[in-house]
Amino acid sequence: GGGQVIRSSLSLAFLHPSRPLRLHSIRAGRPKPGLANQHLVGARLAAALSGRALTGDDKGSTELVAAAHEERPLPPSLEAAAETAGAVTLMLQAALPPLLFCAPGRQLLLRGGTDVNFSPPAAHSALVLAPLLARMGVYLDARVAARGFNDGGPLGQVTVTACCETPLPPLTLTERGKPTSLRAFVAASDAAACRLLAEALQRALSAAAALRGVEVAVEVDAP
Repeated sequence: GGGQVIRSSLSLAFLHPSRPLRLHSIRAGRPKPGLANQHLVGARLAAALSGRALTGDDKGSTELVAAAHEERPLPPSLEAAAETAGAVTLMLQAALPPLLFCAPGRQLLLRGGTDVNFSPPAAHSALVLAPLLARMGVYLDARVAARGFNDGGPLGQVTVTACCETPLPPLTLTERGKPTSLRAFVAASDAAACRLLAEALQRALSAAAALRGVEVAVEVDAP
């Protein structure tokens, strides 16, 4: 499987604390098979939070084993940094379940790409994921301290804190409901381009027939 299999498996490994987890044929069908840097960062963070020892956690490895080991005290803050603009939101996918249930009260400092291709942007964590989790008794605060794009520029940084009720109440989403407001967010490394995109998006959303009567707000984060 690919990166999602790695993240999902390691993020839930704490549910069977004594059972080793073995992942093989990692990204075997890709042009560059095996673990990439962003997968390693998320895997190591999830393992540290859930008390797992990794073997095979090397770049290009196609097999990864996560075995239980002695519990070790964790510092109040843990940092995970990608060498490239690996998506911090994908690091968060791997880290959030063990952060909530194995290492409550810890803070995460995630360094990498906040707004990159083929990954949820950082705004998704704040505007979509956090409100849904709040309905399950989970508090998630993911604050962007610096933005990072896949343009060769500096890495971004997101600070994460989270806690939850136990047991978690169920999340029931059986009705779509009618839209009452729409909040859009535009971020770019170029200030002029960011403003142009925001203006075009505002016009398009305001003219959309399906959004008549819906409050529309477009926010901009540019240098």
